[in-house]
Amino acid sequence: MNPPHTHPLPEDTQIVDAFLERGINTICIVEDSSMASLGQYFFDLASEGKMTRWLLPSERSLPAVAAGRWLATGSLTLQSMQNTGLSNAADPLRTLMAIHEIPGLVMSGWRGFDTVIDDSEPHILVGKVTDADARNMFDSSCIFGHRDGRNLLEETRAAIESGLGGSLSILRVSPAGFRATRHPTQPNGKRAAGFDPSLYAERAEQKGKPFLKVRKEPLLSRDEALRHIHEMMSSLNPFYIVGNGYNARAMQALRITNRTFENAGAMGTSLGIAWGAAKSRPDVVFVAIDGDQNAVMSEMEKVLSSDYPENLFWFILDNGVGESVGLTPSIPLSPWHYDLAHVINTASGTSGSFVYPRMNASGVKFEAPEARLLAERIGNLPAQAHLARRILSAGATNDSQSSRPAP
Repeated sequence: MNPPHTHPLPEDTQIVDAFLERGINTICIVEDSSMASLGQYFFDLASEGKMTRWLLPSERSLPAVAAGRWLATGSLTLQSMQNTGLSNAADPLRTLMAIHEIPGLVMSGWRGFDTVIDDSEPHILVGKVTDADARNMFDSSCIFGHRDGRNLLEETRAAIESGLGGSLSILRVSPAGFRATRHPTQPNGKRAAGFDPSLYAERAEQKGKPFLKVRKEPLLSRDEALRHIHEMMSSLNPFYIVGNGYNARAMQALRITNRTFENAGAMGTSLGIAWGAAKSRPDVVFVAIDGDQNAVMSEMEKVLSSDYPENLFWFILDNGVGESVGLTPSIPLSPWHYDLAHVINTASGTSGSFVYPRMNASGVKFEAPEARLLAERIGNLPAQAHLARRILSAGATNDSQSSRPAP
Protein backbone atom coordinates (compact mmCIF):
# COMPACT_ATOMS: atom_id res chain seq x y z
CA MET A 1 0.00 0.00 0.00
CA ASN A 2 1.29 3.47 -0.89
CA PRO A 3 1.55 6.01 1.92
CA PRO A 4 -1.37 8.45 2.09
CA HIS A 5 -0.99 12.15 1.35
CA THR A 6 -0.05 13.93 4.56
CA HIS A 7 -1.19 17.37 3.36
CA PRO A 8 -4.20 18.58 1.37
CA LEU A 9 -3.75 18.10 -2.36
CA PRO A 10 -2.43 21.39 -3.80
CA GLU A 11 -3.91 23.05 -6.85
CA ASP A 12 -1.93 23.36 -10.07
CA THR A 13 -1.73 27.13 -9.55
CA GLN A 14 -0.04 26.67 -6.17
CA ILE A 15 2.69 24.56 -7.76
CA VAL A 16 3.37 27.18 -10.44
CA ASP A 17 3.15 30.09 -8.01
CA ALA A 18 5.86 28.48 -5.88
CA PHE A 19 8.35 29.11 -8.68
CA LEU A 20 7.30 32.74 -9.13
CA GLU A 21 7.49 33.36 -5.39
CA ARG A 22 11.20 32.50 -5.50
CA GLY A 23 11.92 34.61 -8.56
CA ILE A 24 11.95 31.83 -11.16
CA ASN A 25 10.00 33.64 -13.84
CA THR A 26 11.23 32.01 -17.05
CA ILE A 27 10.31 28.55 -18.33
CA CYS A 28 11.43 26.60 -21.37
CA ILE A 29 8.94 23.87 -22.02
CA VAL A 30 7.89 20.81 -23.96
CA GLU A 31 4.28 20.23 -22.96
CA ASP A 32 3.16 17.05 -21.15
CA SER A 33 -0.50 16.00 -21.27
CA SER A 34 -0.46 14.93 -17.63
CA MET A 35 0.67 18.45 -16.68
CA ALA A 36 -1.64 20.22 -19.16
CA SER A 37 -3.29 22.38 -16.52
CA LEU A 38 0.13 23.46 -15.22
CA GLY A 39 1.10 24.25 -18.80
CA GLN A 40 -2.05 26.27 -19.29
CA TYR A 41 -1.33 28.36 -16.21
CA PHE A 42 2.25 28.95 -17.38
CA PHE A 43 0.82 30.10 -20.73
CA ASP A 44 -1.75 32.35 -19.06
CA LEU A 45 0.88 33.99 -16.87
CA ALA A 46 3.13 34.57 -19.88
CA SER A 47 0.21 36.08 -21.80
CA GLU A 48 -0.31 38.48 -18.90
CA GLY A 49 3.37 39.48 -18.90
CA LYS A 50 4.02 37.87 -15.52
CA MET A 51 6.62 35.39 -16.78
CA THR A 52 8.54 34.39 -19.89
CA ARG A 53 7.65 31.12 -21.64
CA TRP A 54 9.77 29.58 -24.38
CA LEU A 55 8.20 26.65 -26.22
CA LEU A 56 10.96 24.44 -27.66
CA PRO A 57 10.97 21.58 -30.19
CA SER A 58 12.27 18.81 -27.94
CA GLU A 59 13.63 18.18 -24.47
CA ARG A 60 17.16 18.02 -25.87
CA SER A 61 17.02 21.79 -26.36
CA LEU A 62 15.87 22.62 -22.82
CA PRO A 63 19.22 22.28 -20.98
CA ALA A 64 21.00 24.21 -23.74
CA VAL A 65 18.63 27.18 -23.56
CA ALA A 66 18.69 27.12 -19.74
CA ALA A 67 22.50 27.02 -19.75
CA GLY A 68 22.59 29.97 -22.14
CA ARG A 69 20.34 32.06 -19.94
CA TRP A 70 22.43 31.19 -16.90
CA LEU A 71 25.64 32.23 -18.71
CA ALA A 72 24.02 35.51 -19.72
CA THR A 73 22.23 36.43 -16.50
CA GLY A 74 23.13 34.02 -13.71
CA SER A 75 19.44 33.11 -13.38
CA LEU A 76 17.73 29.74 -13.27
CA THR A 77 15.30 28.73 -16.00
CA LEU A 78 12.70 26.09 -15.25
CA GLN A 79 13.02 23.22 -17.72
CA SER A 80 9.62 21.55 -18.04
CA MET A 81 9.52 18.25 -19.92
CA GLN A 82 7.48 15.16 -20.56
CA ASN A 83 7.87 11.94 -18.63
CA THR A 84 9.43 10.40 -21.75
CA GLY A 85 11.52 13.51 -22.36
CA LEU A 86 13.97 12.93 -19.53
CA SER A 87 15.74 10.39 -21.73
CA ASN A 88 15.88 12.91 -24.59
CA ALA A 89 17.50 15.48 -22.31
CA ALA A 90 19.97 13.07 -20.71
CA ASP A 91 23.02 13.92 -22.84
CA PRO A 92 22.91 17.74 -22.46
CA LEU A 93 21.95 17.45 -18.80
CA ARG A 94 25.07 15.35 -18.23
CA THR A 95 27.68 16.64 -20.67
CA LEU A 96 26.65 20.28 -20.73
CA MET A 97 25.14 21.20 -17.37
CA ALA A 98 26.54 18.59 -14.98
CA ILE A 99 30.09 18.46 -16.37
CA HIS A 100 30.37 22.26 -16.34
CA GLU A 101 28.62 22.51 -12.95
CA ILE A 102 25.92 24.80 -14.30
CA PRO A 103 23.00 25.01 -11.86
CA GLY A 104 19.58 24.08 -13.18
CA LEU A 105 16.05 23.08 -12.29
CA VAL A 106 14.19 20.38 -14.22
CA MET A 107 10.48 19.61 -13.85
CA SER A 108 9.62 16.25 -15.36
CA GLY A 109 6.34 14.43 -15.48
CA TRP A 110 6.25 11.11 -13.63
CA ARG A 111 3.61 8.93 -15.16
CA GLY A 112 1.73 5.70 -14.53
CA PHE A 113 1.11 5.67 -10.79
CA ASP A 114 -2.66 5.80 -11.22
CA THR A 115 -3.78 3.97 -14.38
CA VAL A 116 -7.26 5.45 -14.09
CA ILE A 117 -6.09 9.03 -14.58
CA ASP A 118 -3.00 8.04 -16.58
CA ASP A 119 -3.76 5.21 -18.98
CA SER A 120 -0.98 5.62 -21.58
CA GLU A 121 0.92 2.33 -21.81
CA PRO A 122 4.15 3.90 -23.15
CA HIS A 123 4.16 6.48 -20.35
CA ILE A 124 3.41 3.82 -17.74
CA LEU A 125 6.39 1.85 -19.03
CA VAL A 126 8.68 4.88 -18.98
CA GLY A 127 7.32 5.93 -15.59
CA LYS A 128 8.61 2.68 -14.12
CA VAL A 129 12.20 3.69 -14.88
CA THR A 130 11.92 7.45 -14.28
CA ASP A 131 13.45 7.13 -10.83
CA ALA A 132 16.40 5.09 -12.12
CA ASP A 133 16.93 7.56 -14.97
CA ALA A 134 16.96 10.48 -12.55
CA ARG A 135 19.42 8.77 -10.24
CA ASN A 136 21.75 8.16 -13.18
CA MET A 137 21.79 11.90 -13.99
CA PHE A 138 21.38 13.79 -10.71
CA ASP A 139 22.93 13.63 -7.26
CA SER A 140 20.61 11.80 -4.88
CA SER A 141 20.27 14.92 -2.72
CA CYS A 142 18.95 16.88 -5.73
CA ILE A 143 16.04 14.57 -6.68
CA PHE A 144 12.54 15.53 -5.53
CA GLY A 145 9.00 14.24 -5.94
CA HIS A 146 7.26 10.90 -5.42
CA ARG A 147 5.46 8.78 -7.99
CA ASP A 148 2.26 8.84 -5.95
CA GLY A 149 2.48 12.65 -5.80
CA ARG A 150 2.45 12.95 -2.02
CA ASN A 151 3.54 16.30 -0.56
CA LEU A 152 4.12 17.73 -4.03
CA LEU A 153 4.04 21.38 -2.95
CA GLU A 154 6.66 20.76 -0.27
CA GLU A 155 8.78 18.79 -2.73
CA THR A 156 8.47 21.64 -5.24
CA ARG A 157 9.72 24.19 -2.75
CA ALA A 158 12.63 21.95 -1.75
CA ALA A 159 13.63 21.45 -5.40
CA ILE A 160 13.55 25.19 -5.99
CA GLU A 161 15.84 25.86 -3.02
CA SER A 162 18.22 23.16 -4.23
CA GLY A 163 18.48 24.78 -7.66
CA LEU A 164 18.86 28.28 -6.23
CA GLY A 165 21.60 26.91 -4.00
CA GLY A 166 23.70 26.07 -7.07
CA SER A 167 22.75 22.46 -7.76
CA LEU A 168 21.39 20.72 -10.84
CA SER A 169 18.08 19.48 -9.47
CA ILE A 170 14.96 17.68 -10.66
CA LEU A 171 11.33 17.70 -9.54
CA ARG A 172 9.25 14.71 -10.71
CA VAL A 173 5.55 15.62 -10.93
CA SER A 174 2.94 12.88 -10.69
CA PRO A 175 -0.55 13.79 -11.98
CA ALA A 176 -1.85 12.31 -8.72
CA GLY A 177 -0.05 15.05 -6.79
CA PHE A 178 -2.19 18.08 -7.66
CA ARG A 179 -5.71 19.18 -8.51
CA ALA A 180 -6.23 20.51 -12.03
CA THR A 181 -8.13 23.79 -12.02
CA ARG A 182 -6.93 25.33 -15.28
CA HIS A 183 -8.55 23.89 -18.38
CA PRO A 184 -6.73 24.16 -21.72
CA THR A 185 -8.21 26.80 -24.04
CA GLN A 186 -7.38 28.10 -27.49
CA PRO A 187 -5.22 31.26 -27.31
CA ASN A 188 -7.70 34.14 -27.44
CA GLY A 189 -10.21 31.72 -28.94
CA LYS A 190 -8.36 31.81 -32.26
CA ARG A 191 -6.01 29.65 -34.26
CA ALA A 192 -2.39 30.14 -33.18
CA ALA A 193 -0.22 32.33 -35.39
CA GLY A 194 1.55 30.47 -38.17
CA PHE A 195 4.85 30.77 -40.01
CA ASP A 196 5.71 34.30 -41.19
CA PRO A 197 7.43 34.08 -44.60
CA SER A 198 8.38 37.76 -44.63
CA LEU A 199 10.13 37.52 -41.25
CA TYR A 200 11.96 34.39 -42.41
CA ALA A 201 13.09 36.13 -45.62
CA GLU A 202 14.27 39.16 -43.66
CA ARG A 203 16.34 37.04 -41.27
CA ALA A 204 17.77 34.98 -44.14
CA GLU A 205 18.91 38.18 -45.80
CA GLN A 206 20.53 39.41 -42.57
CA LYS A 207 22.00 36.20 -41.16
CA GLY A 208 22.34 33.63 -43.94
CA LYS A 209 24.39 33.21 -47.08
CA PRO A 210 23.10 31.67 -50.32
CA PHE A 211 24.24 28.14 -51.06
CA LEU A 212 25.57 28.93 -54.54
CA LYS A 213 27.60 31.85 -53.22
CA VAL A 214 29.10 29.70 -50.46
CA ARG A 215 30.05 26.98 -52.94
CA LYS A 216 32.05 29.44 -55.03
CA GLU A 217 34.22 30.49 -52.09
CA PRO A 218 37.64 28.91 -51.46
CA LEU A 219 38.17 26.40 -48.71
CA LEU A 220 39.56 27.78 -45.45
CA SER A 221 41.33 25.85 -42.76
CA ARG A 222 39.53 25.60 -39.44
CA ASP A 223 41.94 28.08 -37.88
CA GLU A 224 41.49 30.51 -40.77
CA ALA A 225 37.71 30.22 -40.53
CA LEU A 226 37.65 30.96 -36.79
CA ARG A 227 39.91 33.98 -37.24
CA HIS A 228 37.79 35.12 -40.20
CA ILE A 229 34.62 34.99 -38.07
CA HIS A 230 36.23 37.13 -35.39
CA GLU A 231 37.42 39.64 -37.99
CA MET A 232 33.84 39.92 -39.26
CA MET A 233 32.24 40.20 -35.82
CA SER A 234 34.83 41.90 -33.59
CA SER A 235 33.39 45.40 -34.03
CA LEU A 236 30.25 44.15 -32.24
CA ASN A 237 32.24 42.90 -29.21
CA PRO A 238 30.53 39.49 -29.44
CA PHE A 239 30.49 36.59 -27.05
CA TYR A 240 31.16 33.22 -28.71
CA ILE A 241 29.51 29.88 -27.98
CA VAL A 242 31.63 27.26 -29.76
CA GLY A 243 30.37 23.74 -30.34
CA ASN A 244 32.21 20.75 -29.02
CA GLY A 245 34.84 18.72 -30.86
CA TYR A 246 37.72 20.21 -32.80
CA ASN A 247 36.20 23.68 -33.23
CA ALA A 248 35.99 24.29 -29.48
CA ARG A 249 39.50 22.98 -28.94
CA ALA A 250 40.87 25.18 -31.73
CA MET A 251 39.04 28.26 -30.46
CA GLN A 252 40.69 27.87 -27.08
CA ALA A 253 44.13 27.13 -28.49
CA LEU A 254 44.11 30.06 -30.95
CA ARG A 255 43.63 32.54 -28.09
CA ILE A 256 41.47 34.82 -30.24
CA THR A 257 39.44 36.35 -27.39
CA ASN A 258 38.47 35.72 -23.80
CA ARG A 259 34.77 36.27 -24.59
CA THR A 260 34.01 32.61 -25.18
CA PHE A 261 32.34 29.53 -23.82
CA GLU A 262 33.81 26.46 -25.46
CA ASN A 263 31.28 23.69 -24.91
CA ALA A 264 33.07 20.41 -24.31
CA GLY A 265 30.05 18.11 -24.66
CA ALA A 266 26.46 17.71 -25.82
CA MET A 267 26.58 17.65 -29.61
CA GLY A 268 24.13 20.02 -31.26
CA THR A 269 23.54 22.34 -28.31
CA SER A 270 25.64 25.40 -29.19
CA LEU A 271 22.81 27.16 -31.00
CA GLY A 272 20.43 26.56 -28.10
CA ILE A 273 22.94 27.97 -25.62
CA ALA A 274 23.48 31.06 -27.77
CA TRP A 275 19.74 31.51 -28.38
CA GLY A 276 18.93 31.35 -24.67
CA ALA A 277 21.72 33.84 -23.94
CA ALA A 278 20.67 36.21 -26.73
CA LYS A 279 17.02 36.21 -25.66
CA SER A 280 18.11 37.01 -22.11
CA ARG A 281 20.67 39.73 -22.86
CA PRO A 282 19.66 41.84 -25.89
CA ASP A 283 22.52 44.21 -25.06
CA VAL A 284 25.15 41.58 -25.98
CA VAL A 285 25.83 40.03 -29.39
CA PHE A 286 26.12 36.24 -29.20
CA VAL A 287 27.73 34.14 -31.91
CA ALA A 288 27.19 30.37 -32.15
CA ILE A 289 29.91 28.48 -34.02
CA ASP A 290 29.15 24.92 -35.09
CA GLY A 291 30.68 22.28 -37.26
CA ASP A 292 28.37 20.75 -39.84
CA GLN A 293 27.65 17.65 -37.72
CA ASN A 294 26.80 19.78 -34.69
CA ALA A 295 24.54 21.89 -36.88
CA VAL A 296 22.50 18.96 -38.20
CA MET A 297 22.11 17.59 -34.66
CA SER A 298 20.60 20.86 -33.43
CA GLU A 299 16.84 21.30 -33.40
CA MET A 300 16.91 25.02 -32.67
CA GLU A 301 16.80 26.04 -36.33
CA LYS A 302 13.08 25.24 -36.03
CA VAL A 303 12.90 28.07 -33.50
CA LEU A 304 15.08 30.43 -35.54
CA SER A 305 12.66 30.24 -38.47
CA SER A 306 10.15 32.21 -36.38
CA ASP A 307 12.14 33.67 -33.47
CA TYR A 308 15.64 34.80 -34.46
CA PRO A 309 17.01 37.46 -32.09
CA GLU A 310 18.77 40.32 -33.85
CA ASN A 311 21.73 39.96 -31.47
CA LEU A 312 22.29 36.29 -32.42
CA PHE A 313 24.48 35.08 -35.29
CA TRP A 314 25.12 31.47 -36.33
CA PHE A 315 28.20 30.28 -38.21
CA ILE A 316 28.71 26.75 -39.51
CA LEU A 317 32.14 25.44 -40.49
CA ASP A 318 31.32 22.86 -43.14
CA ASN A 319 34.04 20.39 -44.05
CA GLY A 320 31.56 17.64 -44.88
CA VAL A 321 32.95 15.18 -42.32
CA GLY A 322 32.91 14.65 -38.58
CA GLU A 323 36.65 15.02 -38.35
CA SER A 324 36.94 14.35 -34.62
CA VAL A 325 35.24 10.97 -35.08
CA GLY A 326 36.63 10.04 -38.51
CA LEU A 327 36.67 11.19 -42.11
CA THR A 328 33.54 9.53 -43.49
CA PRO A 329 31.01 11.96 -45.06
CA SER A 330 28.47 13.76 -42.88
CA ILE A 331 24.79 14.28 -43.63
CA PRO A 332 24.78 17.34 -45.94
CA LEU A 333 23.52 20.63 -44.60
CA SER A 334 19.92 21.40 -45.54
CA PRO A 335 18.75 24.48 -47.48
CA TRP A 336 17.53 26.21 -44.32
CA HIS A 337 21.01 25.97 -42.79
CA TYR A 338 22.21 28.32 -45.53
CA ASP A 339 19.23 30.61 -44.91
CA LEU A 340 19.70 30.83 -41.16
CA ALA A 341 23.48 30.57 -40.76
CA HIS A 342 26.63 31.91 -42.37
CA VAL A 343 28.19 28.72 -43.74
CA ILE A 344 31.95 28.65 -44.35
CA ASN A 345 33.55 25.98 -46.51
CA THR A 346 36.41 24.48 -44.55
CA ALA A 347 39.02 21.90 -45.43
CA SER A 348 39.24 18.71 -43.40
CA GLY A 349 42.59 17.62 -42.07
CA THR A 350 44.23 14.28 -42.61
CA SER A 351 43.89 11.56 -40.02
CA GLY A 352 45.95 12.39 -36.94
CA SER A 353 46.78 15.93 -38.10
CA PHE A 354 44.79 17.80 -35.44
CA VAL A 355 47.21 18.99 -32.77
CA TYR A 356 45.20 20.97 -30.22
CA PRO A 357 44.56 19.32 -26.83
CA ARG A 358 41.21 18.68 -25.21
CA MET A 359 39.59 21.47 -23.21
CA ASN A 360 41.73 22.56 -20.30
CA ALA A 361 42.75 25.60 -18.30
CA SER A 362 44.39 27.45 -21.17
CA GLY A 363 43.41 30.17 -23.57
CA VAL A 364 42.91 33.87 -22.96
CA LYS A 365 40.31 33.37 -20.20
CA PHE A 366 42.91 31.63 -18.07
CA GLU A 367 45.69 34.22 -18.31
CA ALA A 368 44.93 35.67 -14.88
CA PRO A 369 46.39 33.74 -11.92
CA GLU A 370 43.02 33.72 -10.15
CA ALA A 371 41.46 32.03 -13.18
CA ARG A 372 44.05 29.26 -13.10
CA LEU A 373 43.50 28.84 -9.38
CA LEU A 374 39.77 28.53 -10.01
CA ALA A 375 40.42 25.72 -12.49
CA GLU A 376 42.60 23.95 -9.95
CA ARG A 377 39.88 24.27 -7.34
CA ILE A 378 36.74 23.34 -9.28
CA GLY A 379 38.12 21.70 -12.44
CA ASN A 380 38.84 22.78 -16.01
CA LEU A 381 35.34 22.42 -17.45
CA PRO A 382 33.45 24.04 -14.56
CA ALA A 383 35.98 26.86 -14.74
CA GLN A 384 35.22 27.27 -18.47
CA ALA A 385 31.59 27.98 -17.65
CA HIS A 386 32.05 30.04 -14.51
CA LEU A 387 34.75 32.25 -16.04
CA ALA A 388 32.47 32.83 -19.02
CA ARG A 389 29.70 33.75 -16.60
CA ARG A 390 31.98 36.24 -14.83
CA ILE A 391 32.92 37.88 -18.13
CA LEU A 392 29.28 38.26 -19.11
CA SER A 393 28.33 39.57 -15.68
CA ALA A 394 30.79 42.44 -15.95
CA GLY A 395 28.69 45.53 -16.51
CA ALA A 396 25.42 43.60 -16.54
CA THR A 397 22.40 45.26 -15.00
CA ASN A 398 19.89 42.41 -14.93
CA ASP A 399 21.66 39.83 -12.76
CA SER A 400 19.01 40.02 -10.08
CA GLN A 401 18.77 36.35 -9.15
CA SER A 402 21.54 34.53 -7.34
CA SER A 403 22.01 30.93 -8.42
CA ARG A 404 25.42 29.95 -7.13
CA PRO A 405 27.93 31.54 -4.82
CA ALA A 406 31.05 32.73 -6.63
CA PRO A 407 33.54 29.82 -6.72
